[in-house]
Amino acid sequence: MVSRVKLFLLFLLREGLRIVARVLSLLGYSSKTFGPPRGYYKSVDELIQLKVDKSNVIFKNILSPVTIGEPFNFDRIKKYNIEKVYSFEKSEMRLNTLHKGRYHLEPHAVISSDDMLIFSESCCYGMNPKEHWIFHQARLSKCKILSGSAFMLGGRANYWHLLSEELPSIYRLKKNGLDIDNFDHLIVKSSKYDFQNEIYDLFQIPRNKFVKLENYPHIQADSLVYYSPTYQPDLEALAWTRDFILNSTNPKGDTQKRIYICRQNSNSKRIKNNEELLAVLTANNFTIIRPENMTVLEQVKAFRNADFVIGAHGAALANLMFCNAGTNVIEIRSKFHHGAFSAPNVYMWYKELNQLKYSILLSDIEESEELKGRSKMDSDFVIDTNELETLIKLHLNEV
Repeated sequence: MVSRVKLFLLFLLREGLRIVARVLSLLGYSSKTFGPPRGYYKSVDELIQLKVDKSNVIFKNILSPVTIGEPFNFDRIKKYNIEKVYSFEKSEMRLNTLHKGRYHLEPHAVISSDDMLIFSESCCYGMNPKEHWIFHQARLSKCKILSGSAFMLGGRANYWHLLSEELPSIYRLKKNGLDIDNFDHLIVKSSKYDFQNEIYDLFQIPRNKFVKLENYPHIQADSLVYYSPTYQPDLEALAWTRDFILNSTNPKGDTQKRIYICRQNSNSKRIKNNEELLAVLTANNFTIIRPENMTVLEQVKAFRNADFVIGAHGAALANLMFCNAGTNVIEIRSKFHHGAFSAPNVYMWYKELNQLKYSILLSDIEESEELKGRSKMDSDFVIDTNELETLIKLHLNEV
């Protein structure tokens, strides 16, 4: 009963704000001043076909189909109804430019020059355009107006997103005859972390062009340039990113080590029975690393020179990009972490990129309500250390 009342109140709020937005639009105002956008386009194609403004598609590339094969230990985890393979069909990667286009950070929304939400570019809040959270907002963040062209380089300050989305997007620019220097502004979430600045400098990305969403969460540019979401690995671009970093850093070492990625200083996905885990790791000659205390070069070297990696589902596993073919990997993951929108398989992209020997240790959790919608995925783990030891031995052909 309570949930129905809540839904009804949200409906009244949304419809009331929609009416306000329409009235303000007639008076010459937009959501830059007050209220939500006055409506929505289902797709950017709809906007372009209607020729509302000068918005267009700059280029289209076809991403090849990708199949992420079954984990090495699939027979031991199939009881959890985990998918045997993850298949991605051929898809289109598009770079768009929006005339007088706007981007709003929270809630995530791409807005056209005529004050309409472009739902296909903003649909991380369900599948119904009318229920997008932007239509629950009485007032959006203050809008920062940018002259010239602005490229959406990165919307999240996260190591995985930087390596797996931002840098591959630069490859696609280059492949189509463009360059990061072609734009007047580069939009990022922030650049407050050392790893970001190390990588931006390595790729010679001009930080003086950055417009940071943490400072300006609502921006408009004369020309807003961004990629439509694809939700699948671009192995060609990932390989370019990997090779560029490896060729620029020379991470060769003398020994092949077994490493474990510790997350005990994090606020999620820690190991509750950590002492039991450490006993297993010590007995099997694993070295514990803490990537948050390492430079990017140190992380690249650690993973390039590892022959066995164990770690919880988290951004540090993006470093699997740098592993040699055949490297053993055990990813610790919540047994409740599944579904297309929760992206359980993003670190398995590197399994296909580098042909890794990859297992998944599905674990119980100690659920934290503070994590809200991600509590099933990101709560702390209670792992089966006997299963972990068995998996290690299976990888090493000792059983």
